Amino acid sequence: MQRTLLRIRPHNHQRLLSKTRLLTRRIMTQMTAVSHARVPNTCEWIAHTKRGDYLVQVAWPLCWGEDRVAPQNEVVNTLYLVDGNAYFFTAVDVTRRLEFTNSTRTVVVGVGYPPGKYVYDFRRGPDLTPPSADGTYDLPLDSKGNPRTDISFGEAHDFLDFIQHEVMTHVHDKLFPKASLHTGKKALFGHSYGGIFTLNTMFTRPDLFHTYIAASPIIWWNNHFLVKEQEAAFIARDKPVEPPLSLIVTWGTGKQDLIKKPGESEADFKKRQDCSEDEQMRDCAKELAERLEKSPSVSSIWTREFEGEDHGSVAVTGLQHGIMQFILGKA
Repeated sequence: MQRTLLRIRPHNHQRLLSKTRLLTRRIMTQMTAVSHARVPNTCEWIAHTKRGDYLVQVAWPLCWGEDRVAPQNEVVNTLYLVDGNAYFFTAVDVTRRLEFTNSTRTVVVGVGYPPGKYVYDFRRGPDLTPPSADGTYDLPLDSKGNPRTDISFGEAHDFLDFIQHEVMTHVHDKLFPKASLHTGKKALFGHSYGGIFTLNTMFTRPDLFHTYIAASPIIWWNNHFLVKEQEAAFIARDKPVEPPLSLIVTWGTGKQDLIKKPGESEADFKKRQDCSEDEQMRDCAKELAERLEKSPSVSSIWTREFEGEDHGSVAVTGLQHGIMQFILGKA
């Protein structure tokens, strides 16, 4: 058998290695060149106001084009979120799954704060809480048990003015003039202080949205101001809201329901307790629902406790289930 011996000359070998290394570097450069992730059919802008800058993010159904034009006679729901910088993309994922599985159409609008060091901006305090009758507030305590003086409250009406007259007007008239947003329902979602904001909006401007989704609302805030003042005035209305609205209230597991896990240290158990829902959450939420069930201004109330979720984690769980109830349920 005749054998053929392939000889590679040294200089040709080096030339081949050089070309290979150059090609490898080019490939690696292409792989490591990065840019911001892009979510189709979304837009955002910074709204400059006297109250400071706000990040407004908007998403529309994937089956629409970039021109935001919807087919005629299509029912379009609209979901507004406060703390949009924390919850916008989660809400978009949920609504788009429903778009795929149930052929629903939803526009999502998040109103939050520009990117910073922390997700939850200190401006949430004034933005999401209503003004008290006498201008005084029960201050929350810090880790040492002292009243926190770094948080202010009581400007929710001004923040709601911004959402109603600037954000909602721009979304309806400028972004979606051909999307028939009036054909569907509108909902407002908020968690914790945002839950206070949601209830405050429902009690003071109930015609603004059809459905109100309050996740872990601190109903007892400021010595039960929402119950004593705003809820009482809402229930005592001379003329019921027409059409009557829907309310969704969700919350997580309370501190009183936690059980120490086998092998769990006291420090870890204490940490879980500190992150859990306040002991008042369940009772306040259920009592609120029972009172509002008697109001002719409320057509439906859906409540749910999510076992195993703490005050922070239940925000996402409550958002997902709240959206599903809003779009697919009777809420």
